[in-house]
Amino acid sequence: MKYYKLTAVFFTVLFSMSLLVSCEYDDVNQDPTRPGGESVPLVAIVPAMQTQTHRNIGAVLGRYGGIIMQQWQGFDAQQLQYTSYVIGENDTNNPWDFGLYTGSMRDAADIIERATATEAPNTRGLAKIYMAINLGVATNVWGDVPYSEAFMGEENLTPKYDDQEELYGVLQTLLSEAITDLEAEDPAGIQGDLIGGSNDQWIATAHALKARFYIQQTSVKSDAAQQALTEAQMAMESNGGQLDFMWENTQNGGHPLALFGFQRPNTMIIGDFFADLMMEDPRMDLYMTPDEGDLFLYFDASNPNLFWAKLDSPSPVISYSELKFIEAEALERTGGDGSEALEEAIRANLAYLGVSAGDTEDYIGSVGDASIETIIIEKYKAMYGQAPIQVWNDYRRTGFPDITPDPNGENGNDPSGIIPRRLLYPISERQSNPDAYQAAIDAQGGHLLDDDIWVFPRN
Repeated sequence: MKYYKLTAVFFTVLFSMSLLVSCEYDDVNQDPTRPGGESVPLVAIVPAMQTQTHRNIGAVLGRYGGIIMQQWQGFDAQQLQYTSYVIGENDTNNPWDFGLYTGSMRDAADIIERATATEAPNTRGLAKIYMAINLGVATNVWGDVPYSEAFMGEENLTPKYDDQEELYGVLQTLLSEAITDLEAEDPAGIQGDLIGGSNDQWIATAHALKARFYIQQTSVKSDAAQQALTEAQMAMESNGGQLDFMWENTQNGGHPLALFGFQRPNTMIIGDFFADLMMEDPRMDLYMTPDEGDLFLYFDASNPNLFWAKLDSPSPVISYSELKFIEAEALERTGGDGSEALEEAIRANLAYLGVSAGDTEDYIGSVGDASIETIIIEKYKAMYGQAPIQVWNDYRRTGFPDITPDPNGENGNDPSGIIPRRLLYPISERQSNPDAYQAAIDAQGGHLLDDDIWVFPRN
């Protein structure tokens, strides 16, 4: 189901309160006041776009990414299947349909159209940033995905899948246009922004996102690292410039990881690899809590110290620490020295989490030289909880950290048993948009978890 499937959307909205099976999309997170109609003001649509976007980052796709990367592992129910790479086309329906194509991406497209009609460039710029974030998630997970024809309504109910290389160009165009829109004179300013960022903060964030999407192309573009470095140097300069979406301390509006902990207790726990890696790390007690049998829990409702598993945990648009890791890697790849940027990335992350200055400096002193491997492993630790898909992206393009595939990972969707390179398109696409769906599979050379996508070829 997509924005362009109007009849299906109507019936889904009608029955969603009782029929949705994924916890991110059930009655806990449905907004009965979600706006619609031609006269709805931008201030009413922007919050829905932002909320669903940050849900997309931290909910089901984020859990898949974190499980694949062994930051988490299944302990019961479906999460056990995901740990052994049994992730099929039914498992991707909700994030594709409700999260992206009839959720945040639809809202972003709607805002861009309305803001253009009402001459509201600043709000249009914000929507372009969020469109880029969501399109980035979609193409990182699936490769070729609909975009250019995806939001045409009845004019096109079977949109084509755009080539991933072209989509990476679209991401940069969206963010460049966002910067121009946010620099424009606009008496109304940014309307409806739940984060409350200034135009300058959003411009810096757009540059940081451009750096993210450039660094992701290091395996396929020779100048990607230099472009990432250029953008990074125009982005925010401290944790204070980082923009965070703040979840509510309620079970109606809380952080997706905490909600999952409440709704599916102990079905997902900390991965053994990650727990072992963090044993001497000052962030360990902020990420996990010990349980019986040498296991560690990522969620414990009685433990207020678990930074990423509280109802009111933040969701960074893109963190300052991620930006500095990107800068460190870009410097190393372009013949520079990434040591200072690496230290700043670690220092920023630990300060953000509340680690003391003394413990922070002791830890930094133990890290070692700024090789690509060291940078990515330190980034793997720092990105825990805030952006699991980015951790998966880094692994697919660098091979770090050097994790061992699950011994039970060989199955029909992952016949080689390797750590998944992509997810399957949802069954809704195979059934309702079969020609475009098959064309995308043919263009990419397969549709299994062990098939590469353009931006992340195996070295």
